[in-house]
Amino acid sequence: MKHMQSDKQTIAWFKIAECVSRGEKERALGVYRLLSHSFNDNAVALQLEADIYLSFNEQEKAIALYHQAIKAYQKTDRLLEAVAICEHLLTITPSDFLLRKDVIRLFKTIGIVAKVVGHMRYLVKHYIHTNQWQEVKAIIADGEDFADPLGRVTIYQQMIFLLHRKGESEGISLWCLEKAIDDLLIADNEKHMQEFLGLIQALDDSLYGHAVEYLKKA
Repeated sequence: MKHMQSDKQTIAWFKIAECVSRGEKERALGVYRLLSHSFNDNAVALQLEADIYLSFNEQEKAIALYHQAIKAYQKTDRLLEAVAICEHLLTITPSDFLLRKDVIRLFKTIGIVAKVVGHMRYLVKHYIHTNQWQEVKAIIADGEDFADPLGRVTIYQQMIFLLHRKGESEGISLWCLEKAIDDLLIADNEKHMQEFLGLIQALDDSLYGHAVEYLKKA
């Protein structure tokens, strides 16, 4: 019986894809409604419905349904599925910074460091370009209990380069420099320390001088 139900669902999925390829929205939704009755999974049903609306360029409806699907996946502790939809949504609405913060929290919970750092970099870059320094510090602080020291150093380094390019806010540049040095000392990695100092020296003599003095006091 279970095998027969699975076969029926597979056929229905193909029918939906066929309707989408032909541009038959109402028919695709009709097949979906028939299929959804056989689902025991509200999150999957919501995601499929969102996919259909997105296929017909109805982004507003699709986005609302994707958000419902994310909540449904989270309620059943399927965080990988939830965060996959979040990242898919960010390709549609990359400027949804609240969603990106949610993605960071989800990846922190799952334990995927590279993804946390990647999304943090995106937010930091945006907030630097829009001169939102408190937001920059808040994002960094949010990652301090998770990202490894060397991962944080790459973010501070990016911030220093962006700030130098803008020619603004020496205060926050020095803050980033000191935070980076602190993390390099925690990592206790002489090679990375020398590489970092070399990059700073090539970038700005004044910043390099501050780094040397800060290290003497450490």
